[in-house]
Amino acid sequence: MGKTVDHRAELFLRALGRDPVIPAVRGPDSALEAALAGEHPAIFVLGGDIFKVLGRVRSQPRRPRIYVNVDLVGGIASDASGLRFLSGRVEGIISTHRHVIELAKSSGLITIQRLFAIDSGAVERGLKLIRRAEPRFVEILPALAYCEIAERYSEVLGLPVLAGGLLKGREDISNILRAGAVGVSTSHRGLWNGG
Repeated sequence: MGKTVDHRAELFLRALGRDPVIPAVRGPDSALEAALAGEHPAIFVLGGDIFKVLGRVRSQPRRPRIYVNVDLVGGIASDASGLRFLSGRVEGIISTHRHVIELAKSSGLITIQRLFAIDSGAVERGLKLIRRAEPRFVEILPALAYCEIAERYSEVLGLPVLAGGLLKGREDISNILRAGAVGVSTSHRGLWNGG
């Protein structure tokens, strides 16, 4: 299972190299439909009902990789059974919780651990959790804090880092990518293509 996950994570990284912008959607609505219709490296599902989301995703002959935020999406428990259910239906999960990341890894899912950079204490606590959980990717929120974190906390660069939230334009994306992030996630549809 480990080699399969490694291979899928490598494919995701390569896709981010071609297009570093990941659509973030709140559920099975028009934003999900628009994201599914595009050629994106992935889609981050940040809300809604998991069964409706999976129904929309299954109906697509080809689709981007799907990562579900199990802390926010309804209808699925972020326990071993819920994560096994998601395995094979989506490529990975997003969570702030170390135990969820550890369970998801054992279920063969690619893991993205979110770190909310609200202050230096939160960043330091988050980095400790990340070191213990060893996710495949880290996502820093808000995205605009990424450049500061990359400069002050070089250990975060030991893993591929994404940045999400509060992006206003392409210049923000360029600055974040220049600082070392492998990609960004955004719900701003105007930024989904040509990031």
